[in-house]
Amino acid sequence: MIDEQKKEGPIIFNDTLLYSVNYTPEKRVYTQLDLNGEEVASITYQELYANSAVVAKKLLNNYKKGDRCLIAVSPGVEFIIAFFACLLSGVIAVPVSIPGKNKKNLRFWSIIEDANPECILVDNKTESLLQSILESAENLERGPELHKVEQDKYDSIKFDLPKISSNDTAFIQYTSGSVSVPKGVLVSHGNLLHNSEIIKQSFNHDPDLVVCSWLPQYHDMGLIGCVLQPVYVGGSCVLIKPVDFIKNPTVWFEAISKYRATTVGCPNFALDYCVEKISQPESMKIDLSCLKVMFSGSEPVRKNSLQAFSEKFKPLKFKPQMFLPCYGLAEATLMVSGIHQIDIPEYNSLAGQISEFNESNSSEPKEIFYTSCGQTWNDTDILIVDPETKEVAGEGDIGEIWVKNDSVCGGYYNNAELTREVFKALTNKGEGPFLRTGDLGFLKSDKLHVTGRLKDMIILRGENYFPSDIEEAVNDCHPALMSNRCAAFSVNDEKSEKLVIVQEIKRTYIDYPDKEEIYRNIISAIADNFEAMVSSIVLIKPMSIPKTTSGKIQRLVCRKMYNEGLLHVVSDWENVLPSDDNVTGNNITEYTVEDMKLWLKTWLGNKLNIDPESINDDQPVLSLGLDSIGAVDLECDMNLEFGSNVFIGDFLENNTIDYLVRASLENQE
Repeated sequence: MIDEQKKEGPIIFNDTLLYSVNYTPEKRVYTQLDLNGEEVASITYQELYANSAVVAKKLLNNYKKGDRCLIAVSPGVEFIIAFFACLLSGVIAVPVSIPGKNKKNLRFWSIIEDANPECILVDNKTESLLQSILESAENLERGPELHKVEQDKYDSIKFDLPKISSNDTAFIQYTSGSVSVPKGVLVSHGNLLHNSEIIKQSFNHDPDLVVCSWLPQYHDMGLIGCVLQPVYVGGSCVLIKPVDFIKNPTVWFEAISKYRATTVGCPNFALDYCVEKISQPESMKIDLSCLKVMFSGSEPVRKNSLQAFSEKFKPLKFKPQMFLPCYGLAEATLMVSGIHQIDIPEYNSLAGQISEFNESNSSEPKEIFYTSCGQTWNDTDILIVDPETKEVAGEGDIGEIWVKNDSVCGGYYNNAELTREVFKALTNKGEGPFLRTGDLGFLKSDKLHVTGRLKDMIILRGENYFPSDIEEAVNDCHPALMSNRCAAFSVNDEKSEKLVIVQEIKRTYIDYPDKEEIYRNIISAIADNFEAMVSSIVLIKPMSIPKTTSGKIQRLVCRKMYNEGLLHVVSDWENVLPSDDNVTGNNITEYTVEDMKLWLKTWLGNKLNIDPESINDDQPVLSLGLDSIGAVDLECDMNLEFGSNVFIGDFLENNTIDYLVRASLENQE
């Protein structure tokens, strides 16, 4: 909120947009860049309001306040117009990621079924895709209507805003990774204002704010932290598509330098990705000294990652004090705690302490350093609570993180039982209600440190996955596998979490000669459903997976046995990342079609640690376990090797070796 506005104060988030429309109408609020860093769209505050109002009027001509509207618009200015159109109209926005062609789209359909939207906002790029997906749907009694969003040159429009209160739902944020049980968080205008103020206070924002973001706009971190925060304080934002960042993270660095960005967001996995992909920064004409904040959240913030990033990009005038570790979750709108912009990141340990709630990879006490996620802001209360007894823990004791403030949302859409369990928690002394985060941590000098998760949630490159969903995908994917005898969990190294699958094998298949076939089926099942990469698969003897007396898989016990080498292993597979020398194929300068196929199979075999000869020409490459970042690597190497110009979309649409070779031949430069 702009300081001068505090005299009256906004009641709903729309008020913050109207303030800038009244006082700085010609200020550019959003600038959209392409892969080369060239401007492809921009919009002022006045134009943003006018464009959004046009769409809002169309919505109200067909729908009413409180109806739900799916936003399936490509990332960029038109997505933001669609979102503000919903805010202005009172129609509840439901942002979603764009579903892919030829995919099962389980997450997309789970949201459709749960939210039951009356309409979907699309753009020129997504209209035909969504139409075809809806037409091919089975058992869809009433398909939502599609309405197109297009940026135009409106500079003013008269629009009588409907009456909206701070308690009205602004949008439904579906938590990432949920497939079988989607959870749509009800975010009110009051929640949005309160959390925007938390971000403003921690990050020390003012109208001079310039954000440069590649984070997905449908997700809370990208939407609230990067897209809406500039409107809240009267600043501006430069937008890069997530896929463009993955293809070329240098474009993000160049945009920060060119537009003199002051705040950017970067999850831990992306810090590591930049360090890995950007070589020789000392030769780049980039100046990052303009940055005041590089906030990092959405997954554990790792000391090693911060230090490696700082050291790598020191020649670009990046300083460690620019890092701002923070903690949050969708159920609390976004941000819960964070260090102050002027503070330096801290790392604290609980030397030698072992807690039953601390998910350690070893039974031996050792010193583990945790990154401080800072203090609370804007009248926020945090308790560390024993999840069983509900007793409040003392300083330095590990327990579940409970949160109470005006950012805590109203609950989950259409799920009263889970809402009571998660949002209405009381301590053993009746204090509350609090939000149970499901995360573990401790307080030290009133600073929050996150140590792990109470439940089995898996975080891979910023995306959350329920182990039960992954296990269900693996179940029966090969006749050798015992049904419902799978454990999916993650293990940590110094940089990231890695997905491990432990699966019982039938006794009749213990001597099965083609274990590689079993691995391929498991990898393919997970890739088809989640686009996640498996790091390790362990096939174990029948009846040896740890279970409770009631028959539930004990994932934490299984992980402990995996780490300590105590599983009854029949065979195992590990995705060992190859060195650059091993993925260059045959280094043939002139290729026949067969040479190109062999190169592709060799590349994939080395990258995914599978036998190249087991890859079929008509097998979709993503079914092999290649994720979106791996697809970018393949695109770059393939285009460099063949002198072609194949687009990443060709990889992400689940195409085959045959198709990619044809596409490469047709697009040689």
